[in-house]
Amino acid sequence: MTSHTHITLPSDKPDFAAMGDVKQKKTAFFAYLQPMIDRENSTIAHNRGLLEHYFTQHPAPSHGGNAPTEFLENIASQYQLPIPTAGVNAAWQQAILARVDQIPAALVMSQAAIESAWGTSRFAVEANNYFGQWCYTQGCGLFPHQEKGGHFHEVQRFANTQAAVDAYFTNVNTNPAYQALRDIRAEQRAAGTPITSDAAANAMAQGLIHYSQIGEKYVQEIRAMIHDDRQYMPPVNAA
Repeated sequence: MTSHTHITLPSDKPDFAAMGDVKQKKTAFFAYLQPMIDRENSTIAHNRGLLEHYFTQHPAPSHGGNAPTEFLENIASQYQLPIPTAGVNAAWQQAILARVDQIPAALVMSQAAIESAWGTSRFAVEANNYFGQWCYTQGCGLFPHQEKGGHFHEVQRFANTQAAVDAYFTNVNTNPAYQALRDIRAEQRAAGTPITSDAAANAMAQGLIHYSQIGEKYVQEIRAMIHDDRQYMPPVNAA
């Protein structure tokens, strides 16, 4: 379940805190993340294409009965949507396609900039965590300086930035908290809006209202960054 598109990934993580020029920092930050985001989006597009082809060749009745292949079982596991006991049906096909879809790079990069303070936060530097992901097993990450809500959590540690990007995509594409984003994305796709476009990114930002405790203000921060800092981002990859 991998894309055949070759994307060159950065070999070293820049020291963003050492960059005194704001424009240089923003340009370097987006350029660092873009290839990793593109790789994940390319893989997703590849797998979605395989799903659509399979579903076209094997249309499922509403009551189920279509025997799953190893590919479908792997996708079901990865996207946390079990195949019905009776077999693949039309409802499951629709539901899995709503999860196996791309996230605009401009949206991902804007969130990363906000959550990691442009790659300078302690969690980004020490744990490769650019998206504020939490974990709940002692020792799984870095302990935050201030505990929130009285519940134990740590900020998850990742082996590298690509792992953090991949985990972010999994979270947004599977977590019930972001069902609204997936619904908006499906609406954008049905309307013919390219999913990787800035227009789709602006629309889908509303679906991240539960990503932060500040809610609607967080959505507006993301949209403002997509608009104001677009000049520092690489061109949209329409693949």
